Amino acid sequence: MPVRQREKIQELLRSGGVTIVTTLEHPNYLKTPEEYLAAERVAEQRHEYLAGTVYSMAGATADYQRIAANVARHLGNQLSGKRCEVFSMDMKVRIRKGAATFFYYPDATVDCSDPAGDSYFAEEPRVIFEVLSPETERIDRVEKLYNYQTLPSLLSYVLVDQLRLAVTVYRRKNGDWIVELLIKKDDILKLPEIECALPMTAIYERTQLAR
Repeated sequence: MPVRQREKIQELLRSGGVTIVTTLEHPNYLKTPEEYLAAERVAEQRHEYLAGTVYSMAGATADYQRIAANVARHLGNQLSGKRCEVFSMDMKVRIRKGAATFFYYPDATVDCSDPAGDSYFAEEPRVIFEVLSPETERIDRVEKLYNYQTLPSLLSYVLVDQLRLAVTVYRRKNGDWIVELLIKKDDILKLPEIECALPMTAIYERTQLAR
C-alpha cells in the first residue's frame, strides 16, 4: 500500500476513526490480530499490522542490512550475560492502544522482560532501532515515532540514516522526549538504560559511509 495512503489511515487513527480503517474495502485487510499472527507465521514476506490493515515490507539494500546487523551484533556482545537482550529485524513489537493493535518489525529491539521462548513479539522494549530508507523515512519519523512513544517501557528510539552519517535519538526524560543528533564519525551513541555504547564507526561498519 502506498506510503501516502498509510499516512492517511494513521491520521484517522489519531482522530479516533479506528472503525473507518477496519472495513473489507481494503484488499490487505485482516479482521483480527490473531488472524494476522497466524498468517504471518507462514508468509513468505514480512508484513506490519496497523489496526486491522496489513502492509507488506519492502526489500532492503546491502548497507541497510549491514547497519541493522552491526547494531544487533555489537549490542548482543555488550549484553552478553545481562538481563536485557537484543532481537533482530524478525522480532515484532506489539502496541495496544485502546481498541487498536499494532505490530511492527523494528530493525533491532532491546527488551529486558525475558519474552517467552515461543513468543513472536516483544511488548516491553527498552530501546528500538529503525534504519531509514527513502521509502519509509516519513513512516519511521512520524507514524512509528508516535506509536512507539506510547510504550511505557521505551526509553530510547534510535533512527539510523543509511545514506548519510546521521543518527537521531529520541530519549524519554522526566516524562518528556528530547532529541539528540549524532553526525560525526567519532561520535558515540550512549544508551545508559541498557549499559551499552555504540561508536558511529561500529554502527556504519562495512558501509559506503565508513570507507
